[in-house]
Amino acid sequence: MQNFIRYNPTKVIFGKDIIDQIAEEISPIGKKALIVIGKGSVKASGLYARLVSLLNICGIEHSTFEGIKSNPIYQDADAAVKQAQSFKADMVIALGGGSVIDTAKAVAMGFYVDHSTWDFYLQKTKPEKALPIITILTLAATGTEMNPFTVLQDTENGSKRGYGHPLLYPKVSYLDPSFTTTVPADYTAYGVSDLIAHCLEQFFGTGNAPLTDLHTSAVIRLAVNYGLKVKDHPDDYETRANIMWLATNALNGSLTAGKNSGDWACHGFEHSLSVLFDIAHGAGLSIVFPAWLKFHQEKIAAKLAFLAKQVFDIDTGNELDAAKAFIHHLEKFYQQINTPIRLKEVNIDPSAKTAILDNFKLNKVNGQVYKLTEADHEALLNLMW
Repeated sequence: MQNFIRYNPTKVIFGKDIIDQIAEEISPIGKKALIVIGKGSVKASGLYARLVSLLNICGIEHSTFEGIKSNPIYQDADAAVKQAQSFKADMVIALGGGSVIDTAKAVAMGFYVDHSTWDFYLQKTKPEKALPIITILTLAATGTEMNPFTVLQDTENGSKRGYGHPLLYPKVSYLDPSFTTTVPADYTAYGVSDLIAHCLEQFFGTGNAPLTDLHTSAVIRLAVNYGLKVKDHPDDYETRANIMWLATNALNGSLTAGKNSGDWACHGFEHSLSVLFDIAHGAGLSIVFPAWLKFHQEKIAAKLAFLAKQVFDIDTGNELDAAKAFIHHLEKFYQQINTPIRLKEVNIDPSAKTAILDNFKLNKVNGQVYKLTEADHEALLNLMW
């Protein structure tokens, strides 16, 4: 087991109608909030109006930046920073899913500097301070509501990058599962795919940590269980609640105790697909991960056999057979919830192969544990069709 530090300062408030308590938490923080939202779903649902009303009641001034894309771009973050600076905000409230929250984190650290937020993602500089971040989650997927990480992209130059810093932990995160009942079936499925991918990335990290591995496999098993249930019962509160809490725990630091941070090659591959073809992150991950597992299946057979038993109750007596069975059942699950497992399912044709490989190379896609060559890139890509 590797040395580790467990630290997570985010206060999570979970349950029905907990947003009504927002004044108690944010009034001591400040009096001027920049609200960051997506392209209008929170307005259509009435959630935005509810938040604005609550802020008005407790005397908090607010300005809204609207229009964050599902694959968020740094230019929007930069524009939101300027609005926050002009408004003299003293906090950022992210009302939405992972893309909105990731953008709000960029705004929080960009507020105090005069350069582009993208410089943080390019590792040119580090933030010295950041605005307090409050999140109101509407999509269970990324776990960004309880971690210090953010991902943005530079579409023009074909780069999607993550960045992490302790200043980017949200101060308070509101998780009301009822807010996710209006999420369409496809994006609900993509969220389940995303949380499973986070589990797998960390599971294949180095370090002998049996409790952490059992915790990880339990999260995946429950994600499969509730992922199937939510397809047939999208309005069921308990199902939505469990998926929301699973997604949060999949990337809040719980699954790295005694291990390194994980491999993360699959996220690198998916970032290339997102920046080139603007596909949903979870959809890209359900395509990439089975290919990665197949490519490495012989060297990770024991680990996959463990997952086969813990997640799907498969015990063949042969590690490689069990490994293949796990991959097969994972792909079958993705098909059952209607998230793609092949590039052709998202209309990416083999004629795009050169462009994809060039982007893999441009972004130096590699694993932290299982290293890859350019020849490996091509072999893995071939397994995605």
